[in-house]
Amino acid sequence: MPYNLNKILFITCFLLLSNYGIAQDTTFQIVEKKVKQIKGLAKSAERTGNPYIALKYYKELVTLKPEKDHYLLKLADLYMYTRNYVEAVKYFKQIVDKGGEGKGAKYPDAIFFLAVMQKQIGNYEDAKANLLKFKNVAKRASTPGISVLFKAELAGCDLAISYRDSNENAVVEHLPECINNPHIDFSPIPLTQNKIVFGSLREDQENYYYRDSIDSMELPMRKFYVAEKVNAVWEYKGEWKGPFNSPDEDVANGTFSLDSSRFYFSRCAEDWKYKVNCKIYFSEKNGVEWGEPELMGKQVNLPGSTSSHPTVGRDSETKQEVIYFISDRPGGKGGTDIWYTEYDDKNEKLVRPSNAGDEINSAGAEMTPYYNVKTKTLYYSSNGKPNFGGLDIFKAVGERNKFEPSINMGIPINSKEDDLDFILYPNSKGGYFVSNREGGQSLYNSTCCDDIYEFMYNDVIELNYCGNIIDKETLNCVDTKTKLKIYIVDEDGKFLSQETDVSDCKFNVKLFPGFNYLIQTITGGYLNGKVRVSTLNLQKSDSICEDIIVEKIPTGRVVLKNIYYDFDSPDLTDIAMNSIDTTLLIILQDNPDIVVLIASHTDSKGDHGYNVRLSQKRAESVVQYLIKKGIKIERLQAKGYGETIPIAANTNEDGSDNPVGRQRNRRTEFKILGKLDQELIYDDGFDDLDLDKEE
Repeated sequence: MPYNLNKILFITCFLLLSNYGIAQDTTFQIVEKKVKQIKGLAKSAERTGNPYIALKYYKELVTLKPEKDHYLLKLADLYMYTRNYVEAVKYFKQIVDKGGEGKGAKYPDAIFFLAVMQKQIGNYEDAKANLLKFKNVAKRASTPGISVLFKAELAGCDLAISYRDSNENAVVEHLPECINNPHIDFSPIPLTQNKIVFGSLREDQENYYYRDSIDSMELPMRKFYVAEKVNAVWEYKGEWKGPFNSPDEDVANGTFSLDSSRFYFSRCAEDWKYKVNCKIYFSEKNGVEWGEPELMGKQVNLPGSTSSHPTVGRDSETKQEVIYFISDRPGGKGGTDIWYTEYDDKNEKLVRPSNAGDEINSAGAEMTPYYNVKTKTLYYSSNGKPNFGGLDIFKAVGERNKFEPSINMGIPINSKEDDLDFILYPNSKGGYFVSNREGGQSLYNSTCCDDIYEFMYNDVIELNYCGNIIDKETLNCVDTKTKLKIYIVDEDGKFLSQETDVSDCKFNVKLFPGFNYLIQTITGGYLNGKVRVSTLNLQKSDSICEDIIVEKIPTGRVVLKNIYYDFDSPDLTDIAMNSIDTTLLIILQDNPDIVVLIASHTDSKGDHGYNVRLSQKRAESVVQYLIKKGIKIERLQAKGYGETIPIAANTNEDGSDNPVGRQRNRRTEFKILGKLDQELIYDDGFDDLDLDKEE
């Protein structure tokens, strides 16, 4: 009996364990089957341009397969794409925590995007810290362009931090619900001071996003609408009458010709691969009626590329209309660039578009240009320049591809969210822009959707800072072309605010309240001059005039004082490094195009060959120190002369030792040889010597 009982118990346990294994296997198969199905649905949603459906499925996949990092990455990317910055930060941080942050970080791109999303929720300190972590792994990043965008994002953190206590020079108002609805509202176009045309998706249902395929439902289209301010109250007036709206394509981003006889605008549609492609159209006005829209030529609408967001300027010489627009065509700097074209009257066609240049375009995306003809100023949005978060609005004076450096429009026009579609009233005392900042109408999350904002300028407080560029030696005005670089300085460094030419040695610039400024001169043949000006306590507009003194670049040898070495050693002492930091390093940093010769010398003690070798090593130690400080090697030359060029007697007249003279001879000097972009004349200023003759 015992044997039989044991046998039964054994068989029973075996069967139970076997059934448990079968149950486990069945559960595993069910989960795997479910994962496969959901994965297919998620990819289908991505292909058909349904990010919110894709989000739902990837959240399920993360729950079912938490060990699969690529599902987590997809989820973070989709939250970033749908502009849910809080959730994007949450999931990018999970990825970074799983993959590590050091040089061996598994997901370097995630560190960058975590920082970018932290900026968009206003967490600039953490964003800056993560960008500095990304710097160490930037070379391993796989996303195109982000290693280049890193510098702009880092500068944007500094910009945002410095702006926290700044004075606001404009009043911003969110337009009412009769204009802004839960979906996107965009592209405001002033018809008069109190009347606008604007683009909108007049749909207040989430099901717009939740479609199984492109053909599953009749989708609403983005159209042009009209609103008017009557007795200081905005009223919605319905669709804009005319031939512009389409039942099959989204319309957007319109602008009038200079004489208002033409209207340029964009139409966008999905192709068979669900990729949105936009083209620019124009309509001619015949009396009071607008003609049927015509597609602009292939010069503008390049096959295979998107073209949209037209705006019209004027060539100051030919007086011809210049059409600026954005495109992702080949030859750009990044995602979308601003391009321009104009009509060739002689050949009766549009000329081939040209890129608006490096002062405008970046490795990021440039969007929504608006050109103000009166002030010759281009306003546009970019996420590839120092920004408060995402797309910021910038302005640059100039035309075609010749613009002054772009200036960030600042707070409150810009925010930590996306800001775009800037345009001025006819009287230029205010205008409109578009933003997804918190506080607007929002369908899906607090920052998902764009709304239209109106702004009015306050009386601007400014400091008029003026003076002359004066030669230190002659005390006369310099007669060389000079540029002023104006930096805004914060605790961690500086960033460029603007750059301007100096006319006839006189300068006159406008500075705004709330900043510490560094003004630097760039003058041919002169060391850069520096002046610091603070407007932190500026309460009313004022004017200060003072001269900036500049010193000519030395043409001869300059002895670096206090460059000491231990006996028989080429290594720099702490005193020597401090001396370099406060003299030569500053000159090299302030004049980034000059090339210098570093020359080291010994006294007469010791063998000639040994002295030459020791002095060469000492000169090279200075060069290596400067390289560690960020100076490029091509700007530095090292040469040791041993005891061959004394500047004092090594012995007294009676033949006794002269320690003071020997000390003067044990020196390091520098001489400026020329500039990087010039043919350098390597004249070291010493007599020709055959230094190897005794070796």
